[in-house]
Amino acid sequence: MRVCDLTTLFIDGGQGGVNTYLHEKARFLTRHGHAHTVIVPGAEDSTRRLFGSTVHTLRSRPLPSNPAHRVLARFREVRKLLRAFAPDVVEVDCAYLLGQVASKVLPADVPVVGFYHVHLPTFIARPRFSRFGPLAGAAERFTWRYVDYCYRHVDRLVVTSHDMEARLAAAGFERLEHIPLGVNLDLFQPNGRDARDPERPVELLSVGRLSREKDLPTLFDAFSLLPADYRLTVVGDGPLRNVLEERAARDPRVRMLGPLPYGSELAKIYAGADMLVVPSPNETFNLTVLEGFASGLPVVAARQGGPLHLVPGELGELATPGDPMDFARKIQSLAARRVPSSTCRALAVSRYSWEGTFERLVGLYERARSEKASLRR
Repeated sequence: MRVCDLTTLFIDGGQGGVNTYLHEKARFLTRHGHAHTVIVPGAEDSTRRLFGSTVHTLRSRPLPSNPAHRVLARFREVRKLLRAFAPDVVEVDCAYLLGQVASKVLPADVPVVGFYHVHLPTFIARPRFSRFGPLAGAAERFTWRYVDYCYRHVDRLVVTSHDMEARLAAAGFERLEHIPLGVNLDLFQPNGRDARDPERPVELLSVGRLSREKDLPTLFDAFSLLPADYRLTVVGDGPLRNVLEERAARDPRVRMLGPLPYGSELAKIYAGADMLVVPSPNETFNLTVLEGFASGLPVVAARQGGPLHLVPGELGELATPGDPMDFARKIQSLAARRVPSSTCRALAVSRYSWEGTFERLVGLYERARSEKASLRR
């Protein structure tokens, strides 16, 4: 099969959930003999190989509010690449107009599959407009209409969590397909100990973008309420990095490591921690939760979005979004339980391999192709 990924959510030269997804997808499709092309925005035009896949980067303007993200707006070049590759299926993110762009240039029997990586009403509208009262509600309603417009141009829409599936279904979205993401079980592994040594400090870990929608201030406020035998390591980069580094400088228990590439160095940081903390209430899924479980870590996460169905009670705690006191309570409660790392690892192994994710995704592609072909008969 000839598969094309078309996304504006890729971070050129950075890290993020979409980058990880495309990296692992390229590995899988190469191993199984599929032709694969990826079209993403970046600082400069370039073409490179990723495993057996081809990645075309098109020079694109950065977003003023978040320079790491760029808008893939060179539609003429996108259409030219699509025609040259002649895909059997195109996957697009639904945060932009790429489904419309693809559907206009593709033959009628080539399906466009949307992938719901980000929920714009809570990812953008709510964090940016919440302080403006009634304007926040108007912004969120407008963003829902925009998402609906983008969705009209896809044949199927993949969602990664039951929470997101329920929210979209309640809003009238159809043709939804629930496919959870996975984790690289060879890369992320426990460090060998099965439970935390109570004589050691409790090592907390946070991994992700340092941006407003991730709500790192709630984590820092919660950490300030914890006893002296807790430590916090933060991995990531983003617009709030300088602000958070200033806060960290006032507490010697906090380490700010900056961005780490997806690979063995990041996996070692996971393996050296005792607990993963995810304060963001705006996640459609959250790959770091799976990376934590695969590394043997229990998880404290916000009680909203993807983690609602990812974090079972025996392996973690869910805290009230934006409530530092509740996060601090849940962190201490989970530390006292000393959840075995083997139990966390077992969940990741049994449910969340990338192989399983992409086998289901390729199966969806094949069904979508058959449906499009049958409509032409």
